[in-house]
Amino acid sequence: MIDGDPDLTPVVLFDPRATAASYFGTEVRRRGQSASFSLASESPVTPEMILRCRAETGIDFVWAMGGLTPLDLAGLMPDIEIEVREESDADGSVRKRTTVRTPEGELSDAFLTVPDRPGFWSEHLVKGERDLPAMARLIESAARTVLENPEAKALVQRRFAQRAAMMPPDVPLYVSIGVPAFVLTCNLYMASTEAFFLLEDHVSLFERLFAIQAEADAAVLGWAAESGADFVLHAINGLELYSPAIYRKYFIPQAKRHHQRAHELGLRTWVHTCGRMGRLIDMGVYDAMDVDVLESLSHGPLGDVDDLPAARARLGKRVVTRGAVNVNLFYDSDLQSIRERVRYVLGAVRGHRHMIGDTNDSFPPYPRDNLLAVVEEMRKSGRMLSPM
Repeated sequence: MIDGDPDLTPVVLFDPRATAASYFGTEVRRRGQSASFSLASESPVTPEMILRCRAETGIDFVWAMGGLTPLDLAGLMPDIEIEVREESDADGSVRKRTTVRTPEGELSDAFLTVPDRPGFWSEHLVKGERDLPAMARLIESAARTVLENPEAKALVQRRFAQRAAMMPPDVPLYVSIGVPAFVLTCNLYMASTEAFFLLEDHVSLFERLFAIQAEADAAVLGWAAESGADFVLHAINGLELYSPAIYRKYFIPQAKRHHQRAHELGLRTWVHTCGRMGRLIDMGVYDAMDVDVLESLSHGPLGDVDDLPAARARLGKRVVTRGAVNVNLFYDSDLQSIRERVRYVLGAVRGHRHMIGDTNDSFPPYPRDNLLAVVEEMRKSGRMLSPM
């Protein structure tokens, strides 16, 4: 995509497991399994099914090697104790409870998986100011472990290798490492309603945590490059959540440094912004971040990129884009809507490198006919770039 003919356009969907589940008519996770483990090998969707779906439909994908959170370092942090337990409800829901004990206090959260619905945090680790000392201890302890304990590198690279080995060499691999200002204020730690007030009231604390998190992330990026990663892929929400001021103060400079490190290591950079990103494009945010691949270009009602030709032209020739076909159209029973959107996108991005695809994760899996409608429109156009 980066070096090829911009008139040839692949179909690349967000989640290969969910895509294969759609194609074969199966579930993406087993009943009674927490959604937080949806990448586990126990999924009904096997790597072989994903590759067969790719071969038979021409829908391509990139494969996640994983990422790293403090919870993954349990047992390597002598001052932190982490306990995870699961509870099953009568309706088939699974509640995964995580408790983190630190010398500065205890944190706890709950991740709820309801049958046939996406999983979500029903309770967050950080519920208010009183939890910040314990959060700081957790983040700083995890960062020191990454930077000082060689067992951390061995653990993470072993996980990267296990994931990479599931796919043949021609499948692009990515590692999930986000910018600190987003990662430390998102659902893994706190609700956005808490994050805005805490970030405003505790600037020096958060900026200290951002700095040490960035140092640890730079080390993990190096481990990912050594393990064969092709991309670093991460998300930052759009202006439906964060203000332009937060972008200017935190996200842009942090992403630029993050991407510079990735480029030094030979990695490409890939940013996911769902929701309202139209003004960010006009502001030149993604140019300033030095993004190589950008998604998701959501249009109304889920986003605000309603003039796709103008937005794509503003991004320029260097950036590769993906998406522009809203998730809601992939669930629409009216296949004409998704067909028309595919044709519109093909015209709107002509002359620019773009990957036709959805705009966010897909759960439950899309109806099979919607996937095939996209593929059929692409093949009819004569511009579909098939997988290698």
